[in-house]
Amino acid sequence: MQKNKKKDLRAFINYLEKSAPNEIAYVDKQVNSRYEATAVLRKLEMDEKLPMVVFNNVLAPNGEKSETPLLFNAFATRRKLAMALGMAPDEEKMELPTKLAEVYQKTYEPEVVQDAPVQEVVEKDDEVDILKYPAPIHHSKDGGPYILGGSMITKDPDTGNYNVAMIRFHLKGPNQAVVHAEPHHHSGMIVKKYRDRGQSAPFAIVIGHHPSFYLGSQWEGPFGRNEFEIIGAAMQESLRITPSATFGEDLMVPADAEFIVEGLVDPEKIDEEGPIGEHTRYYKHIRNGEIEKSYDPVVKFTAITRRNDAIFQSCWLGHSDQGLIGSIPKEARIYEQAKGVCPGVKAVYMSPAGMCRYLCYISLDQRVGGEAKDAILASFISDWHIKYAIAVDTDVDIFNDKEVLWAVTSRVWAEKDIFYIQGCMGSPLDPTTSIESSKPLVTRMGIDATKPFNEPFSEVCEVDLDILEKIDLEEYIR
Repeated sequence: MQKNKKKDLRAFINYLEKSAPNEIAYVDKQVNSRYEATAVLRKLEMDEKLPMVVFNNVLAPNGEKSETPLLFNAFATRRKLAMALGMAPDEEKMELPTKLAEVYQKTYEPEVVQDAPVQEVVEKDDEVDILKYPAPIHHSKDGGPYILGGSMITKDPDTGNYNVAMIRFHLKGPNQAVVHAEPHHHSGMIVKKYRDRGQSAPFAIVIGHHPSFYLGSQWEGPFGRNEFEIIGAAMQESLRITPSATFGEDLMVPADAEFIVEGLVDPEKIDEEGPIGEHTRYYKHIRNGEIEKSYDPVVKFTAITRRNDAIFQSCWLGHSDQGLIGSIPKEARIYEQAKGVCPGVKAVYMSPAGMCRYLCYISLDQRVGGEAKDAILASFISDWHIKYAIAVDTDVDIFNDKEVLWAVTSRVWAEKDIFYIQGCMGSPLDPTTSIESSKPLVTRMGIDATKPFNEPFSEVCEVDLDILEKIDLEEYIR
């Protein structure tokens, strides 16, 4: 891989190879982007292995060998994301979202450049053929190949601010796709502005960049910020941008990406999107025995630009590769909100057991009785995905599901420690919500699994901690 002083995907690959070689793996055997690549990932996952995987020999959706490798699992472990922020690999627990919240506070103006690595190869108009690149089909009943893990860049027509978000594209042909940009998400709001005016919405898709770029693109905050600046904050350096091949300076794009796919969202046309296995690891609601499909705007690709030796990065939907890149920014936001209400909050964790979205653990030292419930309510307000929030004392490791369940089974009186709130907004992708798309309602449940405040309670038994600290297992185990 070539070296680059700026943060990009290949710089991160080089870093992993040198500093954490167990976090990266290469596959030279030919694999098909249709089902086979994700089957390899699933096999690794079943063995509790989640390295970044680079498939060097891949059949593209058009059935021919792709010119470019296919990469997955860039975000699949907290260790990799800690390293992406310049931290030690073992600083993967609460240190990680705390650091992210810290770097978000300082924004960096983007740096405009003309000589962009991502434009070493430019394909426009009739040359555009996205199906010759290894966009995968993930699951056995998916409706076709997808660009997943790409960040969609849109520009607010009123303010000129850039929005960047990980949005999926269902590929329908060499230069056509359907975009699933939900109207309550920021990118969907911008697309809707154009379509309401009868105008085509310009966009670009960033495929392949440094993981900190994506941590910036997943920032949880109010609509209206220039997210190129926030991405710079996460990268801890200015994002290098360049005029796009199609729109010039009217739509700037990251200069150090692997691929940029440019295009226009049609103001009128819609088409079937899906089915696709969602982040919940389910397909959408079943009606009349069939998996439900969405109908979303049609897009036309106008240009593909890339590096000479580009890497096509994807994201494995419904697994930790996709879950963690969204949950770490959520943890940063929830922690700040909950700690503002309850200063004794020490950590929060969006457990992968809840798909990194729906199950939140909160660790706190209570000042007064009932504060754990306030912390739970603060988490509900911070993120509308959360269905279940569990508060525990600080002697419980919230990054260990077994420890949290131990607290639930040994410290909870169901009649007074469990409460629920009906009729809350939930995710339309959650299989327990209403099948009416305008009413994705759920019941949120809070569990106070802390010990009774200022009341006698059984003492936890533990080995002698001074001796435990001194134990070196290599001296004991043959």
